Amino acid sequence: MFDISEVGPLVSGSQVVFRLSLPNVDPTNFEVFVYIIKRSEQFDRSVSAQRVQLSASLPPANNLWGDLPKGLWNTTVTLVEGETYIYRYEIVGPSKSSSGGSTRSLFFGDPYARETADGTFSLLRVESAPAPLTDLADYKTPELKDAVVYELNVDEFANTFSGIVDRLPYLESLGVNVLELMPINSIAEPSRWGYMPIFYFAPEERFGGPEGLRELVQACHARGIAVILDMVYAHADFMFPYQVGYDPFFPLWRDHQFDDGGTIRRAPNPMSCAYSNFGYKNDFRMKSVQEFFAAVNQFWIDEYNIDGFRYDHVNGYLDKAPSVNSDGSISWYSAENRPTFVSLQTLSNETYSHSKDISRFVNADGSSRIIQIAEDLGEGAFQLGEFSNSAVNGCWEKSLHNVAKSMAAYDYLSADFSRELLLIGDRWGILRYTSEKKVGGDTIPALPVQYLESHDESRLMYNVTSGEEWDESGGFNYRHGLHDQKWWKLQPYAIALMTSVGIPMLWAGQEFGENYGLPSSGFGRVRGARPLHWDYFYSPMSSVGGGTVLPLTQLYRILGDIRKAHPALKGNRENSVLEVEHLDRKFLVYRRWEGTQIVLIAINFSDSNQQVSIPFGEVGTWTDILKQAYGETDAHTTVSVSSVSERSTVSIPSNFGRIYLF
Repeated sequence: MFDISEVGPLVSGSQVVFRLSLPNVDPTNFEVFVYIIKRSEQFDRSVSAQRVQLSASLPPANNLWGDLPKGLWNTTVTLVEGETYIYRYEIVGPSKSSSGGSTRSLFFGDPYARETADGTFSLLRVESAPAPLTDLADYKTPELKDAVVYELNVDEFANTFSGIVDRLPYLESLGVNVLELMPINSIAEPSRWGYMPIFYFAPEERFGGPEGLRELVQACHARGIAVILDMVYAHADFMFPYQVGYDPFFPLWRDHQFDDGGTIRRAPNPMSCAYSNFGYKNDFRMKSVQEFFAAVNQFWIDEYNIDGFRYDHVNGYLDKAPSVNSDGSISWYSAENRPTFVSLQTLSNETYSHSKDISRFVNADGSSRIIQIAEDLGEGAFQLGEFSNSAVNGCWEKSLHNVAKSMAAYDYLSADFSRELLLIGDRWGILRYTSEKKVGGDTIPALPVQYLESHDESRLMYNVTSGEEWDESGGFNYRHGLHDQKWWKLQPYAIALMTSVGIPMLWAGQEFGENYGLPSSGFGRVRGARPLHWDYFYSPMSSVGGGTVLPLTQLYRILGDIRKAHPALKGNRENSVLEVEHLDRKFLVYRRWEGTQIVLIAINFSDSNQQVSIPFGEVGTWTDILKQAYGETDAHTTVSVSSVSERSTVSIPSNFGRIYLF
């Protein structure tokens, strides 16, 4: 079994043990070296790095990493206490080429480094390890039905973890209680989003490293906000140590190579294979890969008190032999190449089991609140249904976004919008989705993550302004200023999102009309810096009560309060129904309920006030709590209903809506 305690640097006073696991790197044929230099001297031409050879360790009692011998190597070096060092490794051995002569690897980082520096360097502090984080006594990971998620890129949002801490009051004002961080693992190029991982155990140094992340998690938990990490397990960057370090010596394998003729894979490389999509894939058919990523999850949960994960690109997990086209290419997104998801089942179930021993997750019935969200776009009904056999309890459901961006670009109301908003589509029924699932003997909630914007897409404000879904000009359209932007066109979308069935997610900046456009493909999507326009938070005109905050932001704050206070807006799919829809006039009305609480939501996407006949269906007084939240009243703020069959006509403001509470 893979054991994280056996690898990585071990510091005791001035003595540092450098430890590596290198399966198939046989000491009879290979040499392994570590290069170490003080960080303060790395650019001093008169100072050379210290080169120290490692020795093969005696095999431990449990000497298998998956189905492979662990191949442990170590050396002990005396360093200066209190100093900070950077280090890299090198392997020397027989080339995989036909010549078979001796060759050297490129320098590579420590795959188990807890800190990194300058792209691919590993960093080591010769000092006592920080005290373990302890959970606040009264903190619990929020229940999934109460979740309001906010996705952000650390660099674009606030530069550092500490910068996010400074803006937690802002996030709290939006009703956010789950912070989803785009990848924070160290990467080679700071301009990229983080989806080409190199190091899986090290928080990005430029964001604040381990100390900054601990500060952020503690500050979030003090406010009742969970922190979840976006994890990329389908593939890795070429500079991932098990790729760049092994590359000169061992070929990456395809199917029917390096196995036992049956089901056990004993490829020379413990992680990566020859199949590539975005980067070389990690092969989940190998137990070494399964054990590694289970250990990664447990590390972040234990060391940083992380509340869960978003699993990137799970439809790219390699857990079966791919179907190869006649020309040798692979159609990765064909039905034939969809994973079995045994990979995700194993990972999520092991992570769930681990979480059940940790107090912040545990419910009174013994089930766990850990958050595990899969990115399997449009496949929420499967991932959250009884057929998935996983502990995944959330799934990015891009279908709502797809409809919304088209509506915003071409100014119409689609019948598919309400279907996705309320999960009316056939797939939810066919796959017997019920808003909960079984994990072992536990019953846990299972809810789709609904969103209008994400890091992968052009902004909705860009769609409205440009009349296009994507910017195909060759780069990306980074705009400045809201003075000529119709931000009010986003208001009905905000009302819909925050009253939708599932978990609403905001992408940083959508609440104040961030307005750049991205191309549909190419490096322009992932390489451009997109710092948020925090000036958009402030309105160019006076708003209600003389406030200076953009009315769109004010609306999101109000909607966050309304959702938090009303269980009917957190009810299951079965507790919602579409009541009225008029595509030409661009309005819709739907009902949501929980117990005796009933809410009617009326939304107008048109530029004119709409007179709408609504079947309220319950006798008594209905109050527009959205209008009320602004401290305002009008002729339709309250509606008195005297008969269950009675329809009442109300005026729905243009590009806005009403939320009636019974």
